[in-house]
Amino acid sequence: MPRRIAGILSLLLVFALEMRAQGEVVLSIDGEPVRRSEFESYFRKSPHRTPDSFLPSFINYKLKVRYAHDTGIDTLAAFRRQMEWCRGKLLKTYLVDAGREEQDARRLYLQGERRLQASEWIKIAHISRYLPQNASRREEQEARRQMDSVYAALREGADFAALACRYSDDESCKDAGGVLPWMPVNKNMQEWIDKLASLEKNQISTPFYSPMGIHIVKWIDRKPGISFEEKREKLLDYLEKNGSHTCGELSEEQKERLAAQLRELHDGLLAAYLSQKHPSDDESWSENDLERFFKQHKSDYVWELPHYRGAVIHCKDKKRASAIKKLLKKKPVSQWEEIIHELDGGTASSQVRIEAGVFQIGTNRYIDKLVFKCGGFQSDPDLPYTFVMGKKLKKGPESYEDVRETVVKDYLAVCEDAWLKDLKRKYKVEINQEVLKTVNNNGSN
Repeated sequence: MPRRIAGILSLLLVFALEMRAQGEVVLSIDGEPVRRSEFESYFRKSPHRTPDSFLPSFINYKLKVRYAHDTGIDTLAAFRRQMEWCRGKLLKTYLVDAGREEQDARRLYLQGERRLQASEWIKIAHISRYLPQNASRREEQEARRQMDSVYAALREGADFAALACRYSDDESCKDAGGVLPWMPVNKNMQEWIDKLASLEKNQISTPFYSPMGIHIVKWIDRKPGISFEEKREKLLDYLEKNGSHTCGELSEEQKERLAAQLRELHDGLLAAYLSQKHPSDDESWSENDLERFFKQHKSDYVWELPHYRGAVIHCKDKKRASAIKKLLKKKPVSQWEEIIHELDGGTASSQVRIEAGVFQIGTNRYIDKLVFKCGGFQSDPDLPYTFVMGKKLKKGPESYEDVRETVVKDYLAVCEDAWLKDLKRKYKVEINQEVLKTVNNNGSN
């Protein structure tokens, strides 16, 4: 074959391969390709939609994933722990072989024996209140107040196990009195390591913070190493989560399917973590933002049916009702439930019951009877005197507080829409329309 013809054929072959590779890309986010197979995988989960109608929501999702990755969310310790746990659950469906678990547990122990013996091992108990990354100041203060009370009770001689069972958020060990399995010292978070270094045997720490929340730890025992028998349950638990086979034993088809599922899992977690931080966290909007938004869109919240803003209150008798009316008269409705709860030193629940908010006609039998003069109700034998306090809202909500949940939802939707427009300016989105047209022809719809 003449060299010139061979050269042309080679160029054609390269061009054909490039075209084939390009044909697999349905879109790109700032140059990062998204293959048709990935698009089809998500598309199959959205029945009764066309590829064109599904595409905008998919692009928004991929923009969030890209932004979350670029801002380093996948490097957060909490994200990595959750990803590892989810990964183990997924791998288990591919890899677990119960018949080999004991053998594999011994193999894992022998592989890590030198490392296991090199670190000091400890047994500790803890009481923890976990706080999300976007916890409000009020949530943090409440958790701190409770942990300070728990610590005060421990100093007075209260039983650590009983308090752990009652107050700790760690479901894996609270029923065991907060006692954790033996573990190397260096496997703890640095805040725990620092705190444990200052404790003596059976001593209890003061409450302290970590990225996960607020903790009280008790040092139970230490030793230089750990035997297979002591480690066995932990190894079997690891094998149950991660599989007793290796990925090398999977077929190529299984590997490809597993890789796609892991990618989807990773991206889904990234998007979920991002949604917790933007734009719905406490610092992303203020009450003034909500009030301004409500005034700008007040016509969107007009009611077709009359509403009542106030409360239904049940108590013992008319005398008690008069005292309650006087107590609540000049206070905002939003504070009424808290005031009633604190009445008589927090013991009012058996003497007074209140339900406060905004009620539409037909949704509360007491409001219907006492305010709108329709329907009826039977009195509670224990709290026979029922009355209402509040105001009719005939023309619609007077304040964003009357429709707060809806206003917050709408406000965040507008914020997210503006944010996505910013992301589209930040990341160039290119769509391969020719590939998109082929999605229906590949069993996706």
